[in-house]
Amino acid sequence: MKVRLTLMLLLVASVPIQAQEIRERQITPADDLASMQSPVEIVSIKLNGQEIVPGEKIEGNDNWLQGIAFTAKNVSDQPLIYVNLGFKFPLPNGFVVVCVLNYGTDVSRGATRSASSPPAIQPGQTIELVLTKNRYQMFQHVLAQANAPGSFDTAPYFIETVAFENQPDVIWQYGYLKRRHPSELGRFDAFEKYVLPIKRN
Repeated sequence: MKVRLTLMLLLVASVPIQAQEIRERQITPADDLASMQSPVEIVSIKLNGQEIVPGEKIEGNDNWLQGIAFTAKNVSDQPLIYVNLGFKFPLPNGFVVVCVLNYGTDVSRGATRSASSPPAIQPGQTIELVLTKNRYQMFQHVLAQANAPGSFDTAPYFIETVAFENQPDVIWQYGYLKRRHPSELGRFDAFEKYVLPIKRN
């Protein structure tokens, strides 16, 4: 029995473990940030505790994006109750959008705030959005459902939705302010392009 067990251990040890390929990766804005204004600005991006610059080449394996942390700042003049950050990957027939980094209460989808809800993000305040292990698994699941590759060299990020504390029927999306439709649940219609408040000294 002892000899047989030793042979089994030797056979297991002899099976090679496939290592993930280390190659150059990068994170970039998905949209032209100069063409739109947003109540939220990404002021810092960190991976494994190290600051990275959008477009900068970094080395990583297939799971290189796990643990990435975005520091988002409220650059508007209003308290914000929801921020959603996503990634947009090209596919042969369009795009797949994966939004797994968020803060606050998503009133645009019918959620309501309560005493236990995260506090509003005040003007000038920052929050951190982190792609944790659990959120990374959700991220991979969405990619798989869309038949998108689970391994990628470039991760294009963008702010998808922002909601305002003092305007429960208004959200920001893709550079525009949108107002809740009076009868169709979940529908918001754009009514004006968003412009940041003028900063006064």
